[in-house]
Amino acid sequence: MTTTTRIRILLEGHLQGLNFRSNTKQQADLLHLVGFVRALSDGRIEIEAQGTPEQVDQLLLWCQEKPHAEHIENIYYRYDDPQNGLTRFIAHT
Repeated sequence: MTTTTRIRILLEGHLQGLNFRSNTKQQADLLHLVGFVRALSDGRIEIEAQGTPEQVDQLLLWCQEKPHAEHIENIYYRYDDPQNGLTRFIAHT
């Protein structure tokens, strides 16, 4: 049986205008993750992704890669219990 893990990632920095949400969705789709990415009203980016522990860790590592990592000031994350009913990854506008 495969273990499912959910991760919540908050990114602080200057990511607006870099297609970060669209790129995050593409990466999540490649990793076969479900969840979402969205911009918060305070300018931070929130990602919630669910998959195997390896998949969610790969997404966290991807967030720390160039070129977008150069625009990130802080990354906060936590692992949570998985949610039922998620079927795809969505980039909220």
